[in-house]
Amino acid sequence: MAQFPWDHLSLQTLWAGEMNKPEICDAWKSITDQWSGTLVVGGSDTVAVVSYRHPSNGFCVKVNDDCGQDNFRALAWALSNETPLDPLIVCSRGRMLYVLDAKQKKVVGQLRGHGGEITAIVVHPSFPYLVCTCSRDFSARLYDLTMPPCEHPNNPHWPPSKLPSLGGAPHGLQASEPEGVGIGRCVAVLCGGPSGGHDAAVLNAAFHPTYPLLATCGLDRAVKIWRLPKMSSDKMAREDKPLFSSTRIHQARVMTISWLSLDVLVTSSAPALIRRNNQKDDLCSVDGTIAIWRWLGFDRFFPPNKPKPSKVMRGCASDYQESSSFKLLSIVPIPQTTRHLHVAYTLKNDYAIAMTLPDRIRLYSVADFKPRGMPPFPLDQDEVTSLTGRLHLEDEDEDDNSNVQGQNMAFSPPVHGRDIVAPEAEEGLQAAVVGFHGLSLMGLGLKGRVWIWTDTTD
Repeated sequence: MAQFPWDHLSLQTLWAGEMNKPEICDAWKSITDQWSGTLVVGGSDTVAVVSYRHPSNGFCVKVNDDCGQDNFRALAWALSNETPLDPLIVCSRGRMLYVLDAKQKKVVGQLRGHGGEITAIVVHPSFPYLVCTCSRDFSARLYDLTMPPCEHPNNPHWPPSKLPSLGGAPHGLQASEPEGVGIGRCVAVLCGGPSGGHDAAVLNAAFHPTYPLLATCGLDRAVKIWRLPKMSSDKMAREDKPLFSSTRIHQARVMTISWLSLDVLVTSSAPALIRRNNQKDDLCSVDGTIAIWRWLGFDRFFPPNKPKPSKVMRGCASDYQESSSFKLLSIVPIPQTTRHLHVAYTLKNDYAIAMTLPDRIRLYSVADFKPRGMPPFPLDQDEVTSLTGRLHLEDEDEDDNSNVQGQNMAFSPPVHGRDIVAPEAEEGLQAAVVGFHGLSLMGLGLKGRVWIWTDTTD
């Protein structure tokens, strides 16, 4: 589910302002008036477009292929340089990527490349033709919608052979068969693997709004920040070493990631069962968390006194394997029944978080998140006595609840949100998105039912 993300003023930032011309502005305003409040929802073999402002403009596009029983899982809105006034819908079904023309109501691109199911699609906030796809094949791919699909591979040779490599997609190379039909070409691959990439499925990603950076998160509990490689039309870029990588922020799979400012991010994890005292059968339940943290290495790679970033940017082994270059600002637990989380920028220069629960949507403001409490120093005498009493030589003597208590002590003060109950949801809510800069809220139910709330205040 994805809502049309642009308004009248978006043309000032899209394409770095190059399209902000008088001959385009008037047409752009009419386009945003027509498509604002439009929601795209994926089904089994159909993509539905609905609008609460113009209900008669809704339509469905059916895609016939051989993907079997796979549903359309990830969707996003995009734009092309050649036709900036024709919105595009980028969606995935299984491991296939489709590009739909919303005006013509037809498929204009069909691409292959991933070796596993595509889990998320994100579009660059300033260059809407640049699309990132995350997949269960441990990798993320960058697609350029201004280029046609690659027909023939142009891979480098692997010594001692003098012929082009036939490694294919698992090695971050171009496959031997055509990439697809229509529009779109894979221009870069962020590879997985032990050299620095993800060790499990990549679940989400976020482009930095102003710098050539991409943040990813995945099933391996890792959060990684990559520099976007140099892209060209004749060869596919390959990157396997990020600028930052850490599994110490969350204890379970990281589901969402978003940039809040220049070097501050917000991530969320799912609940999980973990072992206690290293015992196979001794399990405890750990709540999911929302973490707001700062990447401390931003100024090292992008010094404030240098207007342009370095051409060669590579960190040391501790950066792309297990980095400690971060600071947790706030971390709060979330209910175990949480099904989806969405972060959006509002008109009040603040970020809102929409948390989807089985029968309601809980809204938070990032400004309400409190920092974690400072530990007492010097330690109180009673606490020192308590710690001394828990000293032991064997694991069997360890308190069963010590780990859980330690985790709770690291949390920030609770944050109180606002609940919006979905009528007749019957615990079937699956996802919710905040759109139109916080003026609309849309929820999606289990059977395709859609709830829409709008802000009626002046």
